[in-house]
Amino acid sequence: MRRSSLALLLALAGCTLPPPSAQVATPADGAAMLDLGRTAAGDACRLARSGTGGDVFCGDWTAPSARIRAVAAPDAMAGAALLSTTLASRLDCAAPRATRVLGGQPAALMECRRRAGGWPAFALAAESGGRVWQADGVLPALPAAERAIGVLSGRLSAEAAPLPSDAIDGVAARLAREAFATGDLGRYEQLMAVGRDANQAERFVAAETAYRAALALQERVPGADPSGRFTPLVLLALQLSNQGRFPEAEALLTRAATLAPRAADPLAPAMLAHYRGLHAANQGEDAAALAALGRSATLYGALVPPQARSGRVAPRGSVAGLDLGGLAVDPIAARALLGLVEARRNRAAVLSRQGRHAEAAEEAEAAQALARAAPGAEGSDLIAARLARTDGAAAAGIGRLASADASFARAAVRFARGVPRSRPYAETLLLRAAQQQDGAPATAALCREAVAVLRVLREGTTPARIAPCLDAFIAGGATGEAFEAAQLSQGSVTTTQIASAAARLAAGARDPAVAEALRAKDDAERALVQLYRARDAAVAEGAAAAELAVFDRRITQGADVAAQADAAVQAAAPGFAQLVQSVASAEEVLAALRPGEALVLSTIPPRGRGWSFILLDGAINVAPLGVDGAQVAALVSRVRAGVEDGSGNAPFDAAAAHDLHQALFAGVAAPLGRASALVAVAEGPMLSLPYGILVTAPPPQPRGHAGAAFLLDRLPISHLPAPASLVALRRVTPSQAPQPWIGFGAPRPVPVSYAARSFPAAPECGQGLASLAALRGAEVELQAAALVTGSPPTASRTGAAFTAQAVRQADLRSYRTVHFATHGVLPSELTCLTEPAIIASTAAAGPDAAQALITSGTILDLQLDANLVLLSACNSGGGIAAGESLSTLARAFFFAGARSLMVTHWYVDDIAAARVGVLTLEAMQAGDAPAVALRKAQLAQRQAEGGAHPAQWAPFAVLGAL
Repeated sequence: MRRSSLALLLALAGCTLPPPSAQVATPADGAAMLDLGRTAAGDACRLARSGTGGDVFCGDWTAPSARIRAVAAPDAMAGAALLSTTLASRLDCAAPRATRVLGGQPAALMECRRRAGGWPAFALAAESGGRVWQADGVLPALPAAERAIGVLSGRLSAEAAPLPSDAIDGVAARLAREAFATGDLGRYEQLMAVGRDANQAERFVAAETAYRAALALQERVPGADPSGRFTPLVLLALQLSNQGRFPEAEALLTRAATLAPRAADPLAPAMLAHYRGLHAANQGEDAAALAALGRSATLYGALVPPQARSGRVAPRGSVAGLDLGGLAVDPIAARALLGLVEARRNRAAVLSRQGRHAEAAEEAEAAQALARAAPGAEGSDLIAARLARTDGAAAAGIGRLASADASFARAAVRFARGVPRSRPYAETLLLRAAQQQDGAPATAALCREAVAVLRVLREGTTPARIAPCLDAFIAGGATGEAFEAAQLSQGSVTTTQIASAAARLAAGARDPAVAEALRAKDDAERALVQLYRARDAAVAEGAAAAELAVFDRRITQGADVAAQADAAVQAAAPGFAQLVQSVASAEEVLAALRPGEALVLSTIPPRGRGWSFILLDGAINVAPLGVDGAQVAALVSRVRAGVEDGSGNAPFDAAAAHDLHQALFAGVAAPLGRASALVAVAEGPMLSLPYGILVTAPPPQPRGHAGAAFLLDRLPISHLPAPASLVALRRVTPSQAPQPWIGFGAPRPVPVSYAARSFPAAPECGQGLASLAALRGAEVELQAAALVTGSPPTASRTGAAFTAQAVRQADLRSYRTVHFATHGVLPSELTCLTEPAIIASTAAAGPDAAQALITSGTILDLQLDANLVLLSACNSGGGIAAGESLSTLARAFFFAGARSLMVTHWYVDDIAAARVGVLTLEAMQAGDAPAVALRKAQLAQRQAEGGAHPAQWAPFAVLGAL
């Protein structure tokens, strides 16, 4: 997950030093493809030449949509007969019928079905260019396959174009699969080149796939020097860091550090320091980043001739008397100079983020001067683009706005050539938009292009980066465009995951077989990723060659399963990709809202004032926030300080809760007052606070809850990570599962010895896990829940029966509600965890606490058909560290098939949790939607003895849109 605190993330994340493979020409099928038009489903198709034919790739699919091959056959009918025999194991085809293609060329077409799943497919043989061509694939790709035959036979022309950044993911996956399947070391340079291209386009997952496969290929070379693994290892580490997977990245960098002194590449120590600096910068550790980047600059500089290192440019292509031709023929010195350029540029970016703008400008100018000395640097679009963007940021920091605009404009032009329609290109347009001096029209034009690119890529940006666009759109009266742009600062990972799960559920309601195909694809791809990571862990632990060979065979098999699953989904649901959107139009949201239901979205940039949008009954209302982002964060902290220990002993800051309500909603009070239900889309500091706790009228006393009027008093509230999630979830019908409820909870405390064995390197983690007390109310909560839902006692798993394995083995698709009453812990509480976890009981025989941790990995493997997953656990919504609007656990439950979740935002007394949970279920049994049911339960809790303090009733929130 990307950290919004990296204000200059793009100046950092895309700034890797090109690896040695960058000096090798990228193969045609890895970098440039031929345009073949679009399928009926709207997916763009491209041809990748291969041998005597080629593969057609459409949309986001990683398996070929069609395959084309030239064969020795007398005519099309004979070619079809041969093809029918070849395809018999996977396709069931009707007899060929004569037809014409490509304006009259003889052909034979067979209508087919995949033997696995029965999905429609085609097989075609055609005569063109004096040869017979065979093609087979998914039915929507038939027109593209026909055009591909025309291109391959010379009958049609097609232009090669740079691979779009949104297609790099598929190419990386394909090359990785082929590399594992064949063990072909010739794929190494292809993988390294695609990894480089993916990194430069900031498609970090695709770059990870390519570098991981390249590393594995190097590890498979018998007798190879292990130090040769250094380069793919550090590049892989950086991709993980760029994704926010910091512990994994740190482990790989530690491995790389042992190889750097022995690496054949003399730049290895400098590269290691460089990437450690970027890793620190990604984590917001600016001092460590500057120190590491300074070390890398020193190490690079030691390999650069002093004249070039000075960066002084003399006439006629020489640098301070140095003949650059001599530097050009010394590849080590040339690469070192490029590394020095990047290290200085990266330091400028970090300094700029710290507000040290004068120093940043000096570093940026030094990087520019060095680049003029580096052979080929000035002609490199991407190097020039990154330098210009960093120079623009530094100029903007010291108030040279015209210079900043010019630099950003140069950067955008270069990015458009080097990585067209990519995230770096879009982000540069946003940076330029912020510097416009001509008013809203000029800003809006740049913003429209940037927003269009990010929407296609399904990528987001930061609230600060999109803020000038909102101002410009609203000033120009384009509130609909402003609403769509505002969504780009929401949680794109969560939004896309919910959209994918909702599309799968909606498809399953129409055709269960389609849902099975979609689920099989998800499972296969996740299993393959887990195999990759397990192999890396085995290498790190010194596994024997025979053990690694087993991993390689499993990965090859897993890649084949994933490719087949991808192909099956192409045939079963060709329009699936179009359903997975991260931005919804105002018209789509208004259509999804029910009468009287309002959706509120507030943008909260860290500096300056954002906007609140309310969509209600066919209209968009928008008004500026009353305070800036820093003030919102301060108010949220004051409110949470009075509730987050869950005890109710601290005084509630009613004045802060009222000020926060006014800041967000004073400008849209009239439409909010007309609403009868609310869907809240949170951002920034508001991610950690349920909206129901806001105080709507001046409180009778600033410190205290007595007499305060809360937003929850007025209407039920549900929460979502983005408006697109509302649109996606409203397409899904309620669960038709036969059983009402299943419950898990009241775990046994983890034995100290088991906990210690789970975390031998971190005793404090074992102690923390073992210190979690028994929950006196959890078993009572589950017993009462069973009663109100009419479920038998066997529907709950408590005490020793509640383990991670018990959750995995339960047929959860049969239950409309899945209920957990247990502890929830965050990585901030147990630092050895890398993600939140639900705590279960350990297995009876131990030997450690593995069975006590239910993490997102466990949940992703579940298959649900639930209207509600009730997480009656502390901090299950993520608390103050909620991140991308939902915790990792909540995202995983949505992905597994939940339509809504009930979570908590701070520590909860287990008796209060039991009462609220059971009353919510009781109201749902009477027909209430989850948000309505929760509101009734919370209002009842406020009337109970000792339950009136917001710490006792306010932490609960419904995430979803039922």
